[in-house]
Amino acid sequence: MTILKFILLIISVVATLFSIALAIPGTASFYYNLPYVSSVCFGNTSQGTLVASSDQLGDEFRCGTLLKVTCTGPVPKPCTGKSVVVKIVHTCPGCGVTMDLSKEAFAVIATPVTVENIIKIDYVKVS
Repeated sequence: MTILKFILLIISVVATLFSIALAIPGTASFYYNLPYVSSVCFGNTSQGTLVASSDQLGDEFRCGTLLKVTCTGPVPKPCTGKSVVVKIVHTCPGCGVTMDLSKEAFAVIATPVTVENIIKIDYVKVS
């Protein structure tokens, strides 16, 4: 039984390292007063509150794509040390960052303490 636990631990470590190696760097801010119900991708069908907007991610990350987003700055401020999975639901022309997160998603990974509330992130597509 001990060998099985050791093998599972090794597999977990390798999977984590592989996931980190595939992460893409970027920047994020958060929506100020946008309603989450109305979106370019899903019309008036709510997709929850852990959502994001972007037009800088390219064709690989279209509407409905799930992304695991992690703040890469210092912990505890602005980063919390946690990650969040968000769904792309809207475009963000001219927003100046890789993606705009909902306030709820932003709050999971960071505290809004910078003047412009722009943070450095890593993101990876969730299968």
